[in-house]
Amino acid sequence: MGQKELSVLLKVVVIVLGVFLLAVLIFFVPLLGKTVSAYYEDAPVQRVIFGAVIPGIVAVSSLPGFVALGLAWAIFTEIGRNNSFCEANAKRLRLISRLALGDTCVYVVLAVAVLALGPQHPSVPLIFVAVTLFGAAVTVVCAALSHLTKKAADLKSDSDLTI
Repeated sequence: MGQKELSVLLKVVVIVLGVFLLAVLIFFVPLLGKTVSAYYEDAPVQRVIFGAVIPGIVAVSSLPGFVALGLAWAIFTEIGRNNSFCEANAKRLRLISRLALGDTCVYVVLAVAVLALGPQHPSVPLIFVAVTLFGAAVTVVCAALSHLTKKAADLKSDSDLTI
């Protein structure tokens, strides 16, 4: 598989992930909010928190995800140009890592706040754990790829100077 084919394939993955993220925000998050808020029939504060506040926070916290997809698109464009190991890609990966770290921290704080409210619907802690683990994994992987891309870009630059 050539660079251009790989670039196109990776861009298709970005599009699929973007559509999936949008579908989750439009369909799954409101449905989950209604389901969980119905669990709290006699607790109006929790109903509002789980029915409106948390879905709103989830919607706002998805913005870094869309920014990360845009940065990934730029990285994959560079791959198609046979410029995979460049300083710009290392910076983009570092920014994706920081966006994921920030989002993960938001979800950790949100999880602590929600769990402080008392007993929860069984799906709530599981969702927070899954989102936190996924965010931590993306943070670490993108930070490592950024570091490796930077080292490769430096080696490429030294090699270009030698020749």
